[in-house]
Amino acid sequence: MTIDLLMILAILAVCMIIIVGGIQIRKNKYYKSQDYLSLVSQINFFITQIEGCRKDYITNSTKQRLLSDNEQLRKRCGRKSVFKGEALKNAKRLIDIYDNLEDKVKEWNKEYIELEMSQNGNFFDDIDGKSLDDEQRLAVVVDEDNNLVIAGAGSGKTLTISGKVKYLVDRKKINSEEILLLSFTRKAANEMQERISERLKINVEAKTFHKLGLEIISNAKGYRPNINSETDKIIDQYFRNEIISNKSLVDSMLQFFSYYLNIPIDLDKVENLGEAYDYYKDVDHETIKSKIENLKREKCTLKGERVKSYEEVVIANFLYMNGINYEYERVYPFKQQDRFRKQYTPDFYLTDYEIYLEHFGISRDNRVPWLSKIEEKKYLDGVKWKREFHKENNTHLIETYSYYFSEGKFFTELEKKLQICNVIFSPIDCTDVYKKLFLENNDKHFNELKKLAKTFVDLFKSRGFGEEQFEKMLLESSNIKNDFFRERTKLFISIIKPLYEFYQEELKRFEQIDFNDMINMASNFVNDNLVKLNFKYIIVDEFQDMSVSRYKLIKSIRDNTGAKTMCVGDDWQSVYRFTGSDIDLFVNFTNYFGYTEILKIQNTYRNSQELINIAGNFVMQNPKQIKKDLRSVKRYNNPIRIFGYGNDFIQAFIAAVEEIVKQKENIYSEIMLIGRTNYDINVFVKNKEETASNNKQLDDFKVINKDGQVSLIYKKYPNLMMTFLTAHGAKGLESEYVIIINMENRLLGFPNKIADDPLLGLVLTDADPFSFAEERRLFYVAITRTQNTTFLITPQKSKSIFVDELIKKQDIVYEFKTDEEQILHNPNCPKCETGYLIIRENSINNSKFLGCSNYPLCDNTFKNVEILNDHIKCSKCGGYMVKRHGSYGEFYGCTNYPVCTNTYKIERD
Repeated sequence: MTIDLLMILAILAVCMIIIVGGIQIRKNKYYKSQDYLSLVSQINFFITQIEGCRKDYITNSTKQRLLSDNEQLRKRCGRKSVFKGEALKNAKRLIDIYDNLEDKVKEWNKEYIELEMSQNGNFFDDIDGKSLDDEQRLAVVVDEDNNLVIAGAGSGKTLTISGKVKYLVDRKKINSEEILLLSFTRKAANEMQERISERLKINVEAKTFHKLGLEIISNAKGYRPNINSETDKIIDQYFRNEIISNKSLVDSMLQFFSYYLNIPIDLDKVENLGEAYDYYKDVDHETIKSKIENLKREKCTLKGERVKSYEEVVIANFLYMNGINYEYERVYPFKQQDRFRKQYTPDFYLTDYEIYLEHFGISRDNRVPWLSKIEEKKYLDGVKWKREFHKENNTHLIETYSYYFSEGKFFTELEKKLQICNVIFSPIDCTDVYKKLFLENNDKHFNELKKLAKTFVDLFKSRGFGEEQFEKMLLESSNIKNDFFRERTKLFISIIKPLYEFYQEELKRFEQIDFNDMINMASNFVNDNLVKLNFKYIIVDEFQDMSVSRYKLIKSIRDNTGAKTMCVGDDWQSVYRFTGSDIDLFVNFTNYFGYTEILKIQNTYRNSQELINIAGNFVMQNPKQIKKDLRSVKRYNNPIRIFGYGNDFIQAFIAAVEEIVKQKENIYSEIMLIGRTNYDINVFVKNKEETASNNKQLDDFKVINKDGQVSLIYKKYPNLMMTFLTAHGAKGLESEYVIIINMENRLLGFPNKIADDPLLGLVLTDADPFSFAEERRLFYVAITRTQNTTFLITPQKSKSIFVDELIKKQDIVYEFKTDEEQILHNPNCPKCETGYLIIRENSINNSKFLGCSNYPLCDNTFKNVEILNDHIKCSKCGGYMVKRHGSYGEFYGCTNYPVCTNTYKIERD
């Protein structure tokens, strides 16, 4: 190695020493700098902050704040080389925590919950003398920003709320005045108040939304507003007094009742004709013409004009409303030569024009797919025969078809055909008809429409809509493709908009606001900081009954105060849409409140597991309902009994009472009678329209109405405690036994088919397309009120569709309990498939024949009554084989002859 190379290496070594020394000097200087010390301090503060957070439940907002506040700090910690010693260790720890905060928060919260439940075991063992189960304890301890507790029927949600309040006050040292406890009714609030204040000795006031709204407005304005509590009266005044002076509105009302009250079923979507009959059983088949004529006769006993189908009702009403005289099913003047056909009676005869109108139940492609193949062939052959018969006799025939209804173009097609025939339209004066039908006669369907109107207005105002919303609704309705639904929606809006305007004017005239105005006003005052609130917790009971306006008030308080929310309820029991409640607020809770911890309380203490399984499966047929797995240690066989009858309701009811006395083995049982409406109790009162039977056994019953509490006394067992409630009134209550008394398939039966009108979708946040969704939940409420057995009393000919579902899908036995003729084991009607063949008597010659139990909807008949006892099915067409006489003796021939020529030999021994 040369001297020069050694010199270079020496110089380099000296330079390296100088550089390293300089770096070290700068590092030492940096480690002492304010910037480094501040960074280390920030890291230490983060670690300390995390440790502090871990002593409590870490909420989503806390987690997000930690991420947001420390984003830049995380970036600076990325250069690990700038740290040394303990600072380096903490920097690495910060990076690990920050980058994995989501998972770590879950882990820490789990540890916190386990520790809290362990340390507070004795505390949770005694909440008002009862021990909380594990799910209830979890609901108490979890302390997210927003908490939704889904509590099944009878699962102890009130106890859970009480436990939460006691835990917050006693363990978390929250001031009782910082807890806002809300319930929907004064009764529920008082019960909550009594339990928490009186029994738990905690000074928390349970309030209704009404009281809360009044307090906020009073504090903001310095005085209490004048609240209108008589919405029903204003709406009734509108329909009784205001409409009558407006010809256009009267016309709209009559059109709605004549054509749009019921929604036509799409026959292409039914499996058989019986499904359609079940759908239409509740439809009033009496025409407006007949109703008016009956009123003119002052309710004399002459038989009114009743047609056989919903579509024929609409046709008859259309003709009557347009002043076109007609006769229904007038005998055709020409005799047919076909011995296999009945006397021909066309559907309608226009008397001033000698025109016949036949309505054929066929699809656009000239099919009848809802009938069996043989019945379809018979029907289409009949259509062809009628056309040819009119042509043969040179009579004028107009035809309409069922697909006109399903496609929503019936009125335009019929009007066009009548105009081509030079039929003159002379619309009647609707005012007189309106007075007679609705004002003087107190029509029950009219009363239900008023209830629908009130529900619509409540939901409309709950959403915070103003008058301009109607124009938006009209604009949106123009996009509805089906003519029927488009015109139905527009017509309803034309009726409801002036109702809303009148309602608002009445409030203004008396210087009043209604409940929705009050809640909306209170929300605005909170948003504008016109009141001072200091709540840390908002706890809401029965959250499934929440309306949009109430939700907005809660949200405004939460946003204003930073309070945490705990909302408790059961979407399966959301049944108060008529007061403005909107189930979407519950089932899509996070869309409205943001990040939420969802907890379930699924141990139930009222019902048996067997009943829970039936009721749960029933309500979850609607896919929108939240899935739950309710559990009970209680076991009870046959918790739901279906008792049937022909016409004698009382006999079937007594059978249920006797069964209860037998099960209980004493006569002091507690029985809750549940009806769909208040009128259902009239079944026990003689000479009432709703009375099912006026037999002598009614004398053994007495209905007592004392201070709004309705009870039933049965002479045989006077010590039985039988209380009557509507399904809505029964919510939240329980009884040893339950008897539901209106399980009928009719417009005002159970389900009530007006209450679930799809028009309400205009004012719901997210309308549920599932048929009778709210009525299904209401039925769930009704059947789960029992501690033991629920009895359903239902007629065999018009069973509620809910009862049918329980029989078919849940294998619950139908028990016929009267000494009347039982038909459910009779052969089915081959035409509609759901009716049963029963013996009838010809009123002219007293001869016996078989008819369908779905009559008059189904007019199928057989002369051969022996089919009842000897029902041999035809192997070719599904008809019945009956004995016939031929040239070679007796044989079996098909009832569909001559369309079906199938025969069987009768074997002789």
